[in-house]
Amino acid sequence: MERGGMEQILTAMAASVMHSASGMSKWGMADLTLGLYKLSGRHVLEGAVDTIGGVPVVLRGEVEEILEWLQWAKAAYKRDEQSLAYAMRVEVKDVVKVVGTSDVMKPAFYIVVHHRRRCVVMGIRGTSAAHDVLTDLNPHSEPFEGGRAHSGMLASAKWLLQTEAETLHRVLHENPGYRLVLAGHSLGAGAASLLGLMLRETSASLDGNISEVLKIPVEMVTCWGFGCPPCVNLELAMTSPFINNVVLQDDVVSRVSPAALEDLRSEIAQTEWSQAFKDGTTQRQFVDMVQETAQRVSALPGAPKALAVFNVAKKEGLSKLLSAGNAVVSQVTKSKSSKAGAWLSIGAVAAGTLLKAAHDRVSHGVNKTYKEIDEKTRQSDQQVAAAALATHAAASTSKTKDNLLQRRLYVPGTLFHILRQPLPPGLTLANAGESGPRKFTHVVMKGIDPNARFSRIVLSNTMLSDHSTPAYIDAVVDSLHCLARDLNGHHSW
Repeated sequence: MERGGMEQILTAMAASVMHSASGMSKWGMADLTLGLYKLSGRHVLEGAVDTIGGVPVVLRGEVEEILEWLQWAKAAYKRDEQSLAYAMRVEVKDVVKVVGTSDVMKPAFYIVVHHRRRCVVMGIRGTSAAHDVLTDLNPHSEPFEGGRAHSGMLASAKWLLQTEAETLHRVLHENPGYRLVLAGHSLGAGAASLLGLMLRETSASLDGNISEVLKIPVEMVTCWGFGCPPCVNLELAMTSPFINNVVLQDDVVSRVSPAALEDLRSEIAQTEWSQAFKDGTTQRQFVDMVQETAQRVSALPGAPKALAVFNVAKKEGLSKLLSAGNAVVSQVTKSKSSKAGAWLSIGAVAAGTLLKAAHDRVSHGVNKTYKEIDEKTRQSDQQVAAAALATHAAASTSKTKDNLLQRRLYVPGTLFHILRQPLPPGLTLANAGESGPRKFTHVVMKGIDPNARFSRIVLSNTMLSDHSTPAYIDAVVDSLHCLARDLNGHHSW
């Protein structure tokens, strides 16, 4: 795991967490990022996973169907008719509309007549980067369809319904027998899911199976989402099988919600540093040294004052040293005896000395004052957190944990989970992959238990990159390669 990249990931998560869950406003960015670092180590060590169980998809046609609609979801990032038509191999005349720019609660979208599949496709643009979703995702929900829905995505869906219902009705009736497929990635998947639920509403004045808005049978309205955020309550999520939502490995966007962030806070509070690193590693040795020193400092004369200073040094030292990488930790660990001895003999003064030494190492020998280093850290945190704090500043942090759990939101519909499976040691695959031969394969799992939903945030070094559309496409294509090898009588590797 590369520390630089992981530090950015955890800082982004910290920014999202601060004002999205109960009690988070009491935690500073440095405290929270350090806590997430600690928990990420535990997750890696324990092989943490959040999955839905289910059964592997073994039919090539079913995976090809997923790939088809994934490409249509990605097409929502095109900004004009020509590029959309070229990318999806349709005639420009079949592109009914492209709105290439978005506004607050007014997502970009397109409407295309897809004659080869006898359907009308409406693609809704989301947010391509998970980091942006974390900063843009507000924590509010409101009543919807007898349950609850995410307020922001619901507002987007209502705007699309208001502005495009007439166009969809017209195009569908100009092409009798065609179905409607809604597709989206990220926030676009959430808006597509909620729009689909509204378009399937029926009226007492019509046949019970006819959409009140579109005047077509409701079973002719389907939805495909990729990296969809939690956007409805459990009952709505379980009773919307016409929605198909696909999630790649640890994609954080499909798990992040106020309740999930509160769960994450609880995990941090219950995790000891010793749980974050393997026995014998340099990080574990350093943590053991710090914990042993803490016990001895507490026994010194004037222990409360000395321990208070030590705790400041410990927190800052851990934050700087652990985020700087293995090389720095190794340097400190190699000099463990001399540093620990000096620390214990001089007490609180030595704690400050070690902190300065740690700062100097992190700065690669450049002598900076504590104030300069702290200011640099604060500014770095602010750059990542600014958008999140602006969005979440008005969010109430007074909700109890029980209230958050009762209002927990989930990804709706039939769920698919693309799992990344490591190959046996020494084996690689030559096919696909931009970074060289593969060391893992992908398998698509289809959920069969409606109660099994994504809910736990797993801190991994792919939790953000797993949200990108290229990562989704790469994983689905690889799963097709794996199925082809299996059909030819070869193992998946």
